[in-house]
Amino acid sequence: MKTTRLIDKINKLISMPAKDTPLKKLRKTIRALKAKQKKLEAELKRTSGKRAKGRLVQKILVLRAQRKKGAERYFSLKKESKK
Repeated sequence: MKTTRLIDKINKLISMPAKDTPLKKLRKTIRALKAKQKKLEAELKRTSGKRAKGRLVQKILVLRAQRKKGAERYFSLKKESKK
């Protein structure tokens, strides 16, 4: 899945009301973002151009931020569901 679609999907899941958010979909999307981030980090090591490296670093930072938001939401929802 493309990066923009993954980001749109995680944003949609994060903004859903707590009772309507499916935990499995959220977790699956977070894992997909992690895989995409690792792929981009591997590509960053192989890339030599300064401009290309800058773009890859920017994408990695965006993915990292979205994963962090998703993980925080996931753990808060999981904590709520246990109560």
